[in-house]
Amino acid sequence: MSLKDYIENLSPELQEKARTCGSVEELLALAKEAEVPLPDEALAAIAGGDDPKAGDCKDPVKCPKCGSTDIDIEPYGIHMTYYRCKKCGYDWFI
Repeated sequence: MSLKDYIENLSPELQEKARTCGSVEELLALAKEAEVPLPDEALAAIAGGDDPKAGDCKDPVKCPKCGSTDIDIEPYGIHMTYYRCKKCGYDWFI
């Protein structure tokens, strides 16, 4: 079963909520909250499947203040991301 087929079998309300999720974490939290079981194929598709480039980042995020790459990254809304440097504590949004 493809992820598209799986999502189409959900209720219209859950489909709409899933479309508004801004991250994989939000989508997984929604599935847990709604008590929707996720088959392995759906989990693989959400996480990037077998794509060898999924999660690959050529240029790691660097803190604009100290240059560290030890960064916490969190989605903030649909179109923004919150960053916090673990080394110096500097925060910023993109």
